[in-house]
Amino acid sequence: MDAVTVDDIVHAASVGKGSFYNHFSDREALVRAISSEIRGQVETAVTRANAGVEDPARRMARAVCTYLRFALDGAESAGVLVRIHSGHTSLAAPLNRGLVEDIEAGLAGGRFAVATVEAGVLYVLGVTQLALVRVVQEPTLAYAVSLSQQICALILRGLGLANAEADLIAAQASDEIVRRGAFSIQAAHMDASH
Repeated sequence: MDAVTVDDIVHAASVGKGSFYNHFSDREALVRAISSEIRGQVETAVTRANAGVEDPARRMARAVCTYLRFALDGAESAGVLVRIHSGHTSLAAPLNRGLVEDIEAGLAGGRFAVATVEAGVLYVLGVTQLALVRVVQEPTLAYAVSLSQQICALILRGLGLANAEADLIAAQASDEIVRRGAFSIQAAHMDASH
């Protein structure tokens, strides 16, 4: 997306520049809109993956694994997500609501031990962002399974879980969501067509 100009976009869409600027102030506004749309799709998959799961630690691991499975299944779309925008790191951003709620619940219930909700949110976003980059660069199932298990264990340990419990939760989430593809966006489309 970095090399694409507004002229390229309007030419490909067969619209005038005026039409483009009626919807977007500049190319970056378009990129933000696309990124938000993609992230919204992944967040819908996260909601499905976490349906009925109460433990904030398990919810966290399952959410991270859902993002990494998305990167494995759709490296091009995930490539858009690796461009973090300042609005996506805000605690008030609608797409961060689930993450904020899980960090808050983990702190309130004594599952997590981080100084602030903001520190926990930024930690999870940052580590997950870099893991997305790596899966986009190396989109193989074996690598994504291995990395997701390691990253989820790291995140959970950083949030305050004991090593053995973090490892177990990470392994379970990685196996179900990354290795088996449960709750992927592709699985949702297949379910919807039946």
